[in-house]
Amino acid sequence: AEEYLKHVPEKQPFMATSCCPSWCDMIKRMFPQLSNNISVSLTHMVQTARMIKSFFPDCKVAFVGPCDSKKLEASRRSVRSDVDFVLTFEEVLGMFDAKGVDFEDITQEEACPLPSASGDARGFAVSGGVAHAVLAAIHAIEPGRNVKVAHAEGLEECRKMLLMAKAGKYDGYLLEGMACKGGCIGGAGTLQPVDGAKKQVEKAHAEAKISSATGSGFKRFLPLWRARE
Repeated sequence: AEEYLKHVPEKQPFMATSCCPSWCDMIKRMFPQLSNNISVSLTHMVQTARMIKSFFPDCKVAFVGPCDSKKLEASRRSVRSDVDFVLTFEEVLGMFDAKGVDFEDITQEEACPLPSASGDARGFAVSGGVAHAVLAAIHAIEPGRNVKVAHAEGLEECRKMLLMAKAGKYDGYLLEGMACKGGCIGGAGTLQPVDGAKKQVEKAHAEAKISSATGSGFKRFLPLWRARE
Protein backbone atom coordinates (compact mmCIF):
# COMPACT_ATOMS: atom_id res chain seq x y z
CA ALA A 1 0.00 0.00 0.00
CA GLU A 2 2.80 2.41 0.90
CA GLU A 3 4.62 1.50 -2.30
CA TYR A 4 1.55 2.17 -4.44
CA LEU A 5 0.95 5.54 -2.80
CA LYS A 6 4.58 6.51 -3.33
CA HIS A 7 4.92 5.44 -6.98
CA VAL A 8 1.54 5.55 -8.77
CA PRO A 9 1.03 7.53 -10.93
CA GLU A 10 4.02 9.84 -10.36
CA LYS A 11 6.76 7.28 -11.05
CA GLN A 12 4.92 4.48 -12.83
CA PRO A 13 1.53 4.24 -14.58
CA PHE A 14 0.18 1.30 -12.58
CA MET A 15 1.30 -1.30 -10.06
CA ALA A 16 1.08 -5.07 -10.47
CA THR A 17 1.00 -7.34 -7.43
CA SER A 18 4.07 -9.45 -6.76
CA CYS A 19 2.75 -12.40 -4.75
CA CYS A 20 2.10 -14.91 -7.58
CA PRO A 21 5.41 -16.14 -9.10
CA SER A 22 3.76 -17.38 -12.31
CA TRP A 23 1.98 -14.06 -12.87
CA CYS A 24 5.24 -12.16 -12.38
CA ASP A 25 7.16 -14.52 -14.67
CA MET A 26 4.48 -14.08 -17.32
CA ILE A 27 4.91 -10.30 -17.22
CA LYS A 28 8.70 -10.55 -17.44
CA ARG A 29 8.65 -13.00 -20.36
CA MET A 30 5.68 -11.86 -22.41
CA PHE A 31 5.49 -8.16 -21.48
CA PRO A 32 9.04 -7.20 -20.48
CA GLN A 33 8.28 -3.52 -21.09
CA LEU A 34 5.80 -3.71 -18.19
CA SER A 35 8.07 -5.52 -15.73
CA ASN A 36 9.11 -2.32 -13.97
CA ASN A 37 5.51 -1.95 -12.85
CA ILE A 38 5.62 -5.09 -10.69
CA SER A 39 5.63 -4.29 -6.98
CA VAL A 40 9.02 -4.77 -5.35
CA SER A 41 7.30 -5.87 -2.14
CA LEU A 42 8.38 -9.38 -1.15
CA THR A 43 5.87 -12.20 -1.43
CA HIS A 44 4.13 -13.27 1.76
CA MET A 45 6.21 -16.48 1.76
CA VAL A 46 9.57 -14.71 1.62
CA GLN A 47 8.59 -11.82 3.89
CA THR A 48 7.35 -14.19 6.58
CA ALA A 49 10.38 -16.50 6.22
CA ARG A 50 12.82 -13.59 6.58
CA MET A 51 10.98 -12.28 9.60
CA ILE A 52 11.05 -15.69 11.27
CA LYS A 53 14.76 -16.15 10.56
CA SER A 54 15.56 -12.64 11.78
CA PHE A 55 14.30 -13.74 15.21
CA PHE A 56 15.37 -17.42 15.01
CA PRO A 57 18.44 -17.58 12.71
CA ASP A 58 19.03 -21.33 13.10
CA CYS A 59 15.47 -22.44 12.35
CA LYS A 60 14.25 -24.19 9.20
CA VAL A 61 11.30 -22.70 7.31
CA ALA A 62 8.88 -24.87 5.35
CA PHE A 63 6.14 -23.36 3.20
CA VAL A 64 3.11 -25.64 2.81
CA GLY A 65 0.30 -24.65 0.45
CA PRO A 66 -1.53 -25.42 -2.79
CA CYS A 67 1.05 -23.66 -5.01
CA ASP A 68 3.88 -25.47 -6.79
CA SER A 69 5.16 -22.21 -8.31
CA LYS A 70 6.49 -21.46 -4.86
CA LYS A 71 9.06 -24.22 -5.46
CA LEU A 72 10.48 -22.20 -8.33
CA GLU A 73 10.44 -19.05 -6.24
CA ALA A 74 12.23 -20.76 -3.35
CA SER A 75 14.96 -21.97 -5.71
CA ARG A 76 15.97 -18.41 -6.64
CA ARG A 77 19.36 -17.32 -5.36
CA SER A 78 17.88 -14.43 -3.41
CA VAL A 79 15.41 -16.73 -1.62
CA ARG A 80 17.25 -20.01 -1.07
CA SER A 81 18.61 -19.02 2.32
CA ASP A 82 15.19 -17.87 3.53
CA VAL A 83 12.86 -20.75 2.57
CA ASP A 84 14.29 -24.22 3.15
CA PHE A 85 11.42 -26.40 1.93
CA VAL A 86 8.27 -25.98 -0.17
CA LEU A 87 5.60 -28.67 -0.07
CA THR A 88 2.11 -28.78 -1.52
CA PHE A 89 -0.91 -30.01 0.41
CA GLU A 90 -0.99 -33.01 -1.93
CA GLU A 91 2.62 -33.91 -1.13
CA VAL A 92 2.08 -33.59 2.62
CA LEU A 93 -0.97 -35.84 2.46
CA GLY A 94 1.11 -38.34 0.45
CA MET A 95 3.70 -38.32 3.25
CA PHE A 96 0.98 -38.92 5.83
CA ASP A 97 -0.37 -41.83 3.80
CA ALA A 98 3.10 -43.30 3.32
CA LYS A 99 3.76 -43.17 7.05
CA GLY A 100 0.33 -44.54 7.94
CA VAL A 101 -0.72 -41.46 9.90
CA ASP A 102 -4.24 -41.83 11.25
CA PHE A 103 -5.74 -38.46 12.17
CA GLU A 104 -8.24 -40.13 14.50
CA ASP A 105 -5.34 -41.27 16.70
CA ILE A 106 -3.76 -37.83 17.04
CA THR A 107 -4.40 -36.05 20.32
CA GLN A 108 -5.38 -32.44 19.75
CA GLU A 109 -2.87 -29.93 21.01
CA GLU A 110 -3.23 -26.23 21.64
CA ALA A 111 -4.23 -24.50 18.44
CA CYS A 112 -1.99 -21.99 16.70
CA PRO A 113 -2.94 -18.36 17.44
CA LEU A 114 -4.86 -18.02 14.17
CA PRO A 115 -7.39 -15.54 15.64
CA SER A 116 -4.59 -12.93 15.55
CA ALA A 117 -4.59 -13.04 11.74
CA SER A 118 -6.61 -10.27 10.10
CA GLY A 119 -9.54 -11.01 7.84
CA ASP A 120 -7.71 -9.39 4.93
CA ALA A 121 -4.71 -11.65 5.51
CA ARG A 122 -6.92 -14.74 5.50
CA GLY A 123 -8.46 -13.64 2.21
CA PHE A 124 -5.14 -13.53 0.33
CA ALA A 125 -5.63 -17.00 -1.16
CA VAL A 126 -8.80 -16.11 -3.09
CA SER A 127 -8.75 -14.12 -6.32
CA GLY A 128 -9.20 -10.44 -5.50
CA GLY A 129 -8.10 -10.94 -1.90
CA VAL A 130 -4.67 -9.36 -2.21
CA ALA A 131 -6.05 -6.30 -4.00
CA HIS A 132 -8.75 -5.98 -1.34
CA ALA A 133 -6.15 -6.07 1.45
CA VAL A 134 -3.96 -3.46 -0.24
CA LEU A 135 -6.96 -1.24 -0.88
CA ALA A 136 -8.02 -1.46 2.77
CA ALA A 137 -4.52 -0.50 3.87
CA ILE A 138 -4.43 2.44 1.43
CA HIS A 139 -7.72 3.73 2.81
CA ALA A 140 -6.32 3.44 6.34
CA ILE A 141 -3.20 5.40 5.36
CA GLU A 142 -4.94 7.98 3.18
CA PRO A 143 -8.69 8.03 3.84
CA GLY A 144 -10.61 9.17 0.80
CA ARG A 145 -7.90 8.20 -1.69
CA ASN A 146 -9.60 6.80 -4.79
CA VAL A 147 -7.78 3.73 -6.13
CA LYS A 148 -8.99 1.74 -9.11
CA VAL A 149 -8.45 -2.00 -8.93
CA ALA A 150 -8.63 -4.81 -11.49
CA HIS A 151 -7.86 -8.47 -10.96
CA ALA A 152 -7.61 -11.55 -13.16
CA GLU A 153 -7.45 -15.27 -12.43
CA GLY A 154 -5.99 -17.84 -14.81
CA LEU A 155 -3.10 -16.98 -17.13
CA GLU A 156 -5.33 -16.36 -20.16
CA GLU A 157 -7.31 -13.72 -18.29
CA CYS A 158 -4.08 -12.31 -16.91
CA ARG A 159 -2.73 -12.00 -20.45
CA LYS A 160 -5.82 -10.09 -21.54
CA MET A 161 -5.48 -7.72 -18.61
CA LEU A 162 -1.83 -7.10 -19.46
CA LEU A 163 -2.67 -6.36 -23.06
CA MET A 164 -5.06 -3.68 -21.85
CA ALA A 165 -2.44 -2.35 -19.46
CA LYS A 166 0.06 -2.19 -22.32
CA ALA A 167 -2.45 -0.11 -24.27
CA GLY A 168 -2.77 2.33 -21.36
CA LYS A 169 -6.24 1.20 -20.29
CA TYR A 170 -5.19 0.59 -16.67
CA ASP A 171 -3.15 3.68 -15.87
CA GLY A 172 -3.46 4.53 -12.19
CA TYR A 173 -4.69 1.02 -11.33
CA LEU A 174 -3.59 -1.64 -8.90
CA LEU A 175 -3.55 -4.87 -10.92
CA GLU A 176 -3.78 -8.21 -9.16
CA GLY A 177 -2.93 -11.30 -11.20
CA MET A 178 -3.20 -14.92 -10.09
CA ALA A 179 -2.19 -17.75 -12.38
CA CYS A 180 -4.75 -20.23 -11.04
CA LYS A 181 -8.51 -20.14 -11.41
CA GLY A 182 -10.01 -18.95 -8.15
CA GLY A 183 -6.63 -17.74 -6.94
CA CYS A 184 -4.14 -19.70 -4.82
CA ILE A 185 -6.92 -22.02 -3.67
CA GLY A 186 -7.00 -23.39 -7.24
CA GLY A 187 -3.30 -24.29 -7.20
CA ALA A 188 -2.02 -27.56 -8.63
CA GLY A 189 -1.28 -28.97 -5.18
CA THR A 190 -4.68 -28.41 -3.64
CA LEU A 191 -6.81 -31.23 -2.22
CA GLN A 192 -10.34 -29.96 -2.68
CA PRO A 193 -12.56 -28.20 -5.23
CA VAL A 194 -12.12 -24.45 -5.55
CA ASP A 195 -15.70 -23.67 -4.52
CA GLY A 196 -15.35 -25.59 -1.27
CA ALA A 197 -12.04 -23.98 -0.47
CA LYS A 198 -13.44 -20.53 -1.20
CA LYS A 199 -16.30 -21.06 1.26
CA GLN A 200 -13.85 -22.07 3.96
CA VAL A 201 -11.69 -19.00 3.32
CA GLU A 202 -14.76 -16.76 3.42
CA LYS A 203 -15.80 -18.36 6.72
CA ALA A 204 -12.33 -17.80 8.21
CA HIS A 205 -12.40 -14.22 6.90
CA ALA A 206 -15.74 -13.55 8.57
CA GLU A 207 -14.59 -15.04 11.89
CA ALA A 208 -11.46 -12.87 12.11
CA LYS A 209 -11.41 -10.57 15.13
CA ILE A 210 -9.50 -7.94 13.15
CA SER A 211 -10.61 -6.97 9.65
CA SER A 212 -7.62 -5.09 8.20
CA ALA A 213 -3.92 -5.87 8.44
CA THR A 214 -3.29 -2.26 9.44
CA GLY A 215 -5.02 -2.92 12.74
CA SER A 216 -3.55 -6.32 13.56
CA GLY A 217 -1.10 -7.20 16.30
CA PHE A 218 1.50 -7.59 13.59
CA LYS A 219 2.11 -3.83 13.78
CA ARG A 220 4.04 -4.26 17.00
CA PHE A 221 6.66 -6.27 15.08
CA LEU A 222 7.15 -3.68 12.33
CA PRO A 223 9.61 -1.42 14.20
CA LEU A 224 11.76 -4.45 15.04
CA TRP A 225 11.57 -5.77 11.51
CA ARG A 226 12.39 -2.45 9.86
CA ALA A 227 15.37 -2.01 12.21
CA ARG A 228 16.78 -5.25 10.83
CA GLU A 229 16.34 -4.39 7.13
